[in-house]
Amino acid sequence: MPTRLLIFVFILLLTIPSLAQTKQEGYNILFPHSIGEKNWKIVLGLDARRSFFKTKPVKINGIRFGSEFRGVHRFGIGFYELDKHVIFSDIPLNYPDATDTSLMVFTTNYASVFYERVIYRLPKWEFATPLEFSTGEISAYYEDSVGIFQKTTNEAYNALSIAFQTKYFVFNWLAPRISIGQRFLFNTNPEIKTAFNKPYYSFGMQVLLGELYRTILEKEIFNLKENHNSIRFKI
Repeated sequence: MPTRLLIFVFILLLTIPSLAQTKQEGYNILFPHSIGEKNWKIVLGLDARRSFFKTKPVKINGIRFGSEFRGVHRFGIGFYELDKHVIFSDIPLNYPDATDTSLMVFTTNYASVFYERVIYRLPKWEFATPLEFSTGEISAYYEDSVGIFQKTTNEAYNALSIAFQTKYFVFNWLAPRISIGQRFLFNTNPEIKTAFNKPYYSFGMQVLLGELYRTILEKEIFNLKENHNSIRFKI
């Protein structure tokens, strides 16, 4: 069922922007060389991801910070953490101080470096393919007979993720986005791979700090000119 949902979202991402832009004149260039005038821009992004761990849905929240080059290349770093611990009540526990009702709790956090390539751009819509390399660790805790959680696993891992992403530019500095992708784990044990090698979808917000600053600065300069003209007219 999760895979079918992701396929449906993928098709929806492809069709809605094309219908909305049929009467607009856009860049309409596959793999554009550059977009805009400035070569470098600072990028800040909030990222809320939804995925699965041992078939359980999980929420992963993160923040990304990086640079944009010529409007089509973006790269930087990101930091992510589970929104809530993943709790299981049906995993057999082979620990002497565990009981039949003991809970098993998992948590994870990771850091990543990402590269994002714009593959197609319209005046308001953008399509891109993010690629991400992550390194992190998964920790597991079991509940003993007196209700205290004991750490049993602290496993490091690396992951490679590839996705398809769509953005809509509300302003030149603000763009909500949604993406779907697949995560591939390596350099860890087979059980962790099986549990976390899952598709995911994410949504978030991109803020171009340089563009925001320039927008605010241009507005201030315009207000100063208006005030100056008003004073001169009164005189």
